[in-house]
Amino acid sequence: MADSVLDWESIIHKNVRSRDYDDAGNVDAVNADSVIITSQGDRKEYSLPKSQIDGFNGAEVFLKIGLDELERYKI
Repeated sequence: MADSVLDWESIIHKNVRSRDYDDAGNVDAVNADSVIITSQGDRKEYSLPKSQIDGFNGAEVFLKIGLDELERYKI
């Protein structure tokens, strides 16, 4: 599937997919311990701990959680 993220800056502006392969938005920014994801359409913003990132395949970032679980990280 995807490799672990080695260069966190490389995932900025990349598409994000949930554990169920649903579109979760795009990476807007990367902080010391979290990733800011902005969803498309409704423009929701999430601050997700880096520990919830499953991997990156060079084009897309994959989460360890589903879209329903992402809601608890809404900011």
